[in-house]
Amino acid sequence: MKLNVSAAIVSVAFCAFTVTPALAVDYEYFKDQSCSELGKEMVAMQQAEKAINDSIKKKDSKANTQAVVTALLVGWPFWGPTDHGDANNQLAEIRTDMKYVARAQKAKKCAPV
Repeated sequence: MKLNVSAAIVSVAFCAFTVTPALAVDYEYFKDQSCSELGKEMVAMQQAEKAINDSIKKKDSKANTQAVVTALLVGWPFWGPTDHGDANNQLAEIRTDMKYVARAQKAKKCAPV
């Protein structure tokens, strides 16, 4: 038991030290860009976010249509939650980057897009 607790403490400490610099690198990347580059980045990320949200809606719509069709053919629907794991991860990354860009724009006193 002592070994498991020690391993957990070491793992948590290691994660705490490795996560912070990784986040700082992302912000530093955006902080070094010009206002026009930051504006282009923000527009591209907003378009990517919209595309992913549209993809999620289409996937839900397709799943609902399939459930209705199976209900008509088989007699009972196969309702269930649609898995959006990859899309949700992509959205989280995009939204984090959008926060970094907005923070960099604010620091440089750029006009927000």
